Amino acid sequence: MNLFEKNIKLLRGHDPELARRASETCSSADIVAVAAKNGMPVPQVRSILLHSSYDPGREAQKTVSGFVPDNGRRTVVFGLGFGYHVLELLKMQSGGICVIEPSLSLFRAFLEHVDLKPFIPETRFLIGEPVPKILARNRPSDWSLLVHKPSAQISDGYFRQLERGLELTRYLESQRLRILVVNPIYGGSLPTARFCAKALENLGHEAESVECEKYSDSFFAIKDATPNKQNSETLYNSFMLMMGNVILAKAADFKPDLVLALAQAPLTRETIARLKTLNVPVAFWFVEDFRTLTYWPEVAGDYDYFFTIQKGEFFDKLARQKAKNVYYLPQACSSAVHRPLDLDGEEMRNYRADLSFMGAPYYNRIQTFPRLMDFDFKIWGEGWGPNSPLGKHLQNTGRRVSTEECVKIYNAARINLNLHSSTCHEGVNPVGDFVNPRTFEIAACSAFQLVDERRELGDLFRVGEEIVAFKDVEDLREKIRYYLEHEEERTAISARGRERVLREHTMERRMSEALIHIFSDRFAELKARVDGRRKPVDLHIEQAGADTELGRYLGRFKDVKNFSLKTVVDGIQEGEGVLSKNELLLLMLDQVVKEGA
Repeated sequence: MNLFEKNIKLLRGHDPELARRASETCSSADIVAVAAKNGMPVPQVRSILLHSSYDPGREAQKTVSGFVPDNGRRTVVFGLGFGYHVLELLKMQSGGICVIEPSLSLFRAFLEHVDLKPFIPETRFLIGEPVPKILARNRPSDWSLLVHKPSAQISDGYFRQLERGLELTRYLESQRLRILVVNPIYGGSLPTARFCAKALENLGHEAESVECEKYSDSFFAIKDATPNKQNSETLYNSFMLMMGNVILAKAADFKPDLVLALAQAPLTRETIARLKTLNVPVAFWFVEDFRTLTYWPEVAGDYDYFFTIQKGEFFDKLARQKAKNVYYLPQACSSAVHRPLDLDGEEMRNYRADLSFMGAPYYNRIQTFPRLMDFDFKIWGEGWGPNSPLGKHLQNTGRRVSTEECVKIYNAARINLNLHSSTCHEGVNPVGDFVNPRTFEIAACSAFQLVDERRELGDLFRVGEEIVAFKDVEDLREKIRYYLEHEEERTAISARGRERVLREHTMERRMSEALIHIFSDRFAELKARVDGRRKPVDLHIEQAGADTELGRYLGRFKDVKNFSLKTVVDGIQEGEGVLSKNELLLLMLDQVVKEGA
């Protein structure tokens, strides 16, 4: 076993997903390891050495010599190289270190030439991760930062983006943005739209929803109004025009900093173009399977930002449609809604089952579920045939299940079955490339689930430790039997899954990530807009510092209308007693302004 294989084995126990990515990455011809004078390996990237060619260890000591770890903050290092500076930091402090490195190829070279053991388990590696994802998940306000300058030199764009993102993140923590969320008229993305708005409010922003679902009855009524295809199309276009005007009127009144539309929101190309005249970004989160909902090519190129729950093939197709700023943003849970519940006796009788499923009757589910009828199996959801072979397992007479009821179902089931939808497979889609919201919602309830294998699942959970996946129906049946008999394992896996979701997969995390992605390159524009509508006194207090003597002094003018320097001077002149230092400074400033005029 060579050094790389030993390191991968060690890394697999620490971060299995990173180990998989590193194993699948090919070595880069742009990165070579050369020997320093003392024999230590040094990476050379495009003719640039990342450490000293004489003594990398001694150089690393000098690099960190002026760095003072703050025990109350996490040490974060920009740039890995071959980690000599990281090892020196580990000698200086007992707490963990986080290393951010944009190049997965460089990380592979590191694993090929450097023993990983001294770094584990105190070092967390964030390798090749999108900047918004890092900033949304890792509380940058708590960072104590060390920049490895040679690494910053070869990855200048990435680390500049990180620095801009840090500044933006601090700004977003203290400012209240106005965000208009455009809901779909109906469908599975409607709950997501509502969770988005609530998450934005929880982040401290002002979220206003265009509740397009209020017009759903009219939408379905016009679809049934006439059998004539041409007349039906005319009615549909008229309805979409009306919905566009509703959205535009709401936007004109609200004056948002961002418009965020969800999949199936009634936005035509014309409406998007008119929204853009507000000079704010218009973003779209397509929280659906692009193969099932196929209208997206009509509008993909019109949005300023296009968020997806799929990568790979979908990214290629979006590029052909000239979609701008495409970004992978998986689904998530609403932690205030999806949570453990204490159900009463009647609720447990209604919802308790060895195996439960909640969802729609897609083809693969109709084909699979008859093979599970020998279990205590309850099926919930709309559209299932009560007279089909599955009818005796159908609950709630096949009516639509509310979000609140879903949470009770998840909590009560010993095992929740989560088979992703497919219209063309008999069972598990062998190349499933998105993860549905149910995956996160069940986990957030600290409930146990068996989910079909998905390409992206390992990026989001530790499969086998935080969630359990099955590859086909026989595997599913075996795992149902096994986990029904092993309650302690179910409970432990469910608890770890909930911890992971609350740490990384809440809607607040997703909205924070989206805002950072959108405004990283629009920070100056955003700041000018937000500051322009703030009270002048608030801006002055912020500039002075709210906790400074001057900031506290200016705080007395917070409720004064038409605040200006004259307002302050008039207040000083009307006062009595000895002038304070701040009052003297303000009077002097007023005099300077008058003389300059």
